[in-house]
Amino acid sequence: MTLWCIFPSPLMVGGRLPDDDAWSLSLLTNLEVLAVDQHSTGNRPVITSGNAVVWRAESADGYYLAAFNISDSSQSLHYDWKNLGLKPGRYKLRDLWTHRDLEDAESLILELPSHASVLYSAVAIAKK
Repeated sequence: MTLWCIFPSPLMVGGRLPDDDAWSLSLLTNLEVLAVDQHSTGNRPVITSGNAVVWRAESADGYYLAAFNISDSSQSLHYDWKNLGLKPGRYKLRDLWTHRDLEDAESLILELPSHASVLYSAVAIAKK
């Protein structure tokens, strides 16, 4: 679902939605994640390595970032903002799947299990 939204792809689901469990419905109705698919621009991969892929898209107030561990083992990923096409500085990160604000970050640092992904919004923090 993360790849479908950052790609962005038409989101179509087959089956009987009333019979879905709460977890499945939460995936399909997550408004923060759906906004990536419906309202992002400039969506493209910015990192493609043997172990990871990172996509970036623009939002109305910043960026969306999707990171994918494509290896069979856990991976530690660390990318400077400039490597992702963002201006250097601090960014306020939000995990769109969990609806959780993360600590402000000076770079993207992740520990991803095998074949896992994350989807974040990143908004630049104005310098004082």
